[in-house]
Amino acid sequence: MKSERRRLEKGSGLVEFAISLVVVLTVLFGIIDTGRALYAYNWCSNSARLGTRFMMVRGTKCTLLSGGCPATGTDATNYIESNAVGIDTGQVTVTTWCWADTVKNNPPCPPQAMVQVQVQYNFKFVTPFVPLSGWTMQSTSERVVQN
Repeated sequence: MKSERRRLEKGSGLVEFAISLVVVLTVLFGIIDTGRALYAYNWCSNSARLGTRFMMVRGTKCTLLSGGCPATGTDATNYIESNAVGIDTGQVTVTTWCWADTVKNNPPCPPQAMVQVQVQYNFKFVTPFVPLSGWTMQSTSERVVQN
């Protein structure tokens, strides 16, 4: 009787392990993706602010000794991408605009104009269980050009 029961239960431990492994891996990948998504969201938001700060101090009348004056949209993109640690820069899009007297222009920006930097990042999940292709994060920041 006991040997018959053992024979019928043979392999049940492997099945229980497989089921529990799927649950544990799903939770683990979910935690990893949540952490990555929060990091990318914070980076996207901060990058827009850093980009407007970069453009704000490098207007058409810039006198910085470090160079890069006046700053163009390409300069802002390069600056933002240089601060992308752990971020796929191939998925980053940076758009920069200037408003002077309600006219929208490409940088460099004249003094007292508004500069707007928009950072967009296409986040990709690593979790194989999520059928989503990704999540587009976007942040916009505006400031007045000082010089």
